[in-house]
Amino acid sequence: MKHEENMDQDAVHANMGEAVKERLASCGRDVMIYPLAKIVKPEVVKIGDGTRIDDFTFIFGGQGIEVGRYNHIASFVSIVGGGRLVAGDYVGLAVGARIVTGTDHYGDGKRISPLVPLEHRNLILGTIRLGDDVFIGTNAIVHPNVTIGEGAVVGSGSLVLKDIEPWTINVGVPSRCIGRRPKIVLSSR
Repeated sequence: MKHEENMDQDAVHANMGEAVKERLASCGRDVMIYPLAKIVKPEVVKIGDGTRIDDFTFIFGGQGIEVGRYNHIASFVSIVGGGRLVAGDYVGLAVGARIVTGTDHYGDGKRISPLVPLEHRNLILGTIRLGDDVFIGTNAIVHPNVTIGEGAVVGSGSLVLKDIEPWTINVGVPSRCIGRRPKIVLSSR
């Protein structure tokens, strides 16, 4: 029994921290994945140069995740749902942000639970796209099939259900545009 427990622990740790790097679809230079960050299905996850993933982050690879260069994924961020995420360069996901690439829907009289057979569910899988220089605030939630344009900011606690225009500031439940931010003037390369 003790031997089986050690094997189970080894399997868990293979998806955590620096150990998971060798199992990723690709991993750039100077990527830092803290010891308590967990990536499930790492074989479909690509991470660009200089990205940092903090402790207590949970990432489910789903249909594929592409994270650009110099992204910061803070503690307690969840990327879940089974769909796809495509994030550009210089993206920030603040503490507790939720990127939900797939979800159940109550429509058509279906059940809402990942524990029942798929034919009993109305599953919505999608792609979330985050342009370069996007910032998602603390505890914000982004739902499937949303594109957040380059440079856009989503405020803390916001709920994103539809596309967001580039270089805008968005807050609320559901999120709405309250202003614009200046474009980055430094070279991004």
